[in-house]
Amino acid sequence: MKHFHVALLAIVCIAVVNPHGEAAPQSERSDEAPIRRVLDDYIGLYRADALTRWRALFLPGFVASYTNADGSVRSRTLDEFYASQKAGFDSGAMSETLDGVRIERVGRLAHVFADFRFTSRGSERPGQLMLLMIEDRGQFRIAALAFTYHVP
Repeated sequence: MKHFHVALLAIVCIAVVNPHGEAAPQSERSDEAPIRRVLDDYIGLYRADALTRWRALFLPGFVASYTNADGSVRSRTLDEFYASQKAGFDSGAMSETLDGVRIERVGRLAHVFADFRFTSRGSERPGQLMLLMIEDRGQFRIAALAFTYHVP
């Protein structure tokens, strides 16, 4: 996990400053539209019939980290995370909604913090998530996800 944090810090440092050491232009810093499009797809494509397209929103090196009921943290690679989502859909309908979305963009980097409500097999679980996005060849993609469910 230490290597992941170092790599994440390197991405942040590279993305925020251009090669000449200048901050990204204000227009790049404040345009949330590309990030909102990814969020719309993150929720809109989260369906059994669109899961393959949903997976394309994530970078190959993506990692998802989340808290367990015992307070420990588990991390999954993109393949592991996708397989768990597919297994969930194979067991029945699932959905997720986001509320209170907060976006901060600086150049080619963005992070999103939101409340979510995950529904599966008629049961709802509220929580909070953070998404780290980076622009990849003109498109924002999800590099990392961290989430926790609210403790009842």
